[in-house]
Amino acid sequence: MNLTDLQKTASKGWNTWYSEGVLTHVLLPWGFAVNLSFRKKSNGDVLKTPLINRDPQLKVDVRTFDGSYTCLHLRHGTTPIKVESAVTEEGLVLVITPEGYYTSDEQLIVETSFLWGRDGTLIKENGTLGAICPDGTRVQLYSNTESYRYYLPELQSPSLFYAMNSPVVISTMPCDTVKACRIMGESKSALLRKSEAYGAHAESYLALQTVLGWNTIYDPLKDRVCSPVSRNWNRGVGGRLFCWDTFFASVMFTLGDREKAYLNIKGILDAASPLGMVPNSSDQAVFDRSQPPVGSMCVEKIYDAYGDMEFLSEVYPILLRWNRWYDENRSLENGALSWGSKVPETGKGDLFGAKCESGMDNSPIFDDAAYDPKSGLCLQIDVGLTGLFIKDCKVLARMAETLGKKEDAEALRRRRVRAEEALQALWNEEDGIFENLDLVTGKQLDRLTPMNFFALYSESVTEEQKRRMIEGHLLNPEEFWGEYVLPSVSRRDYAFSEQHYWRGRIWAPLNYLVYEALKDAGLYSEAKMLAEKSERLLLLEWEKHRHIHENYSAVDGMGCSARQSDAFYHWGALLGYMALDALR
Repeated sequence: MNLTDLQKTASKGWNTWYSEGVLTHVLLPWGFAVNLSFRKKSNGDVLKTPLINRDPQLKVDVRTFDGSYTCLHLRHGTTPIKVESAVTEEGLVLVITPEGYYTSDEQLIVETSFLWGRDGTLIKENGTLGAICPDGTRVQLYSNTESYRYYLPELQSPSLFYAMNSPVVISTMPCDTVKACRIMGESKSALLRKSEAYGAHAESYLALQTVLGWNTIYDPLKDRVCSPVSRNWNRGVGGRLFCWDTFFASVMFTLGDREKAYLNIKGILDAASPLGMVPNSSDQAVFDRSQPPVGSMCVEKIYDAYGDMEFLSEVYPILLRWNRWYDENRSLENGALSWGSKVPETGKGDLFGAKCESGMDNSPIFDDAAYDPKSGLCLQIDVGLTGLFIKDCKVLARMAETLGKKEDAEALRRRRVRAEEALQALWNEEDGIFENLDLVTGKQLDRLTPMNFFALYSESVTEEQKRRMIEGHLLNPEEFWGEYVLPSVSRRDYAFSEQHYWRGRIWAPLNYLVYEALKDAGLYSEAKMLAEKSERLLLLEWEKHRHIHENYSAVDGMGCSARQSDAFYHWGALLGYMALDALR
């Protein structure tokens, strides 16, 4: 499948494409929008363009990847409201239902517009709303109930007011309450039937599909469909894609939306610099830093799911350039790697940029780290990066063999062997684990994170080394094991008690990458245990609040226990993906 052609054809149909609010339903490619808002007549308070976060005024329910069914529960003041949508061959259907009780104070406002400065003609005629799109397509909105006149001077686009004394249906075809409710029931039932294929893990599948669906938007600046980590992180920027976050989202999309898996891979790889570096984010102003090189392993997952040689042929050269960039810019003479930050044109960089490249911005492993402005490197050899680079070389070599590029495969093999030899030099026999090396003091660092287990991606790790790492550290409840796993720093580390961001909190991508490393090492029982504990952690807040967090407490398992934890961040669903992946 050609990715450029796919990008041109994907931006179509009804969905919640508008990044700035979840109550706006948009018809692409024209950008015709139907926006819902709620207003109190008594005091003029308006609920409009809300986003999904910790605010109890909005709670998600299940939805599909593609927007064929969505459901939200709102609370405007004391008024509970359910908003459902379905998209069928006939068009869009919205059902807005007051839940619990009715208050005459609540107004539903339906507004229409053409977003992003798009051409089109809006129509308000005989108490109905509609539009004529640039190609002549006509859209008319119907309702199951009468609107009423109300003067609101701040409204500047065509709008209608409805009383919230019964379910209100807004649709693009004639549709009474009975038909609308039947469509909603059938659409939701189809979603639930699909989830049943995952048996005891159905709820994890629903959580994953819901968070990815709500965080998929249309980026008008680059005319593309993409999936930012969270709408909260994407306000006012079009379509900001973070590097490793987007690769992980693409992998999760293989559970039901091939198109989105491909589009997100294209979205982040399109941001690669001329020198081959895939940047920290797609809207990065300067190319001083990348992020963990997980692209090839994620692309391999997608290729394994679909067997699409055209896709592999298109993305392989970009991934190979990225691997070369890491080898040329982050490798030391012995083949080990360090995180870094340096702008090619100016030579400027800093330690904070290097920390951000690791993805673990405030990790305690960097507390005493130094930075070399000449090389642009953090003066600390990193076990985790070295392990990921080894994995990258292995996967790219397999891709090269598949594509008949034998010279590439041999070059990648040499890079891998060199890095594996350097990795073995980081083994600490006394501590029984591979440890980072401080290049200033020459001493190894006993401050451990889950990234130390990325050494397991290397085939050079012996069975005895595996045993000591697993028994002495991973499964040790005084370090990384316990009811809630895996903390982002060992429980023995003084920073663990802070439970602040990468200082002790649990992060889904670390769990996932350790899970994959355990499988590569043949430690399937341990991988299964990690997947089970990760899924239980995900469901703890999903079932209670419908949250999927950026990170979680390693003490009580809650995401809401820290301010810096977005409540609807798609990589959190990796905690459930592992259990779903094991079923395939």
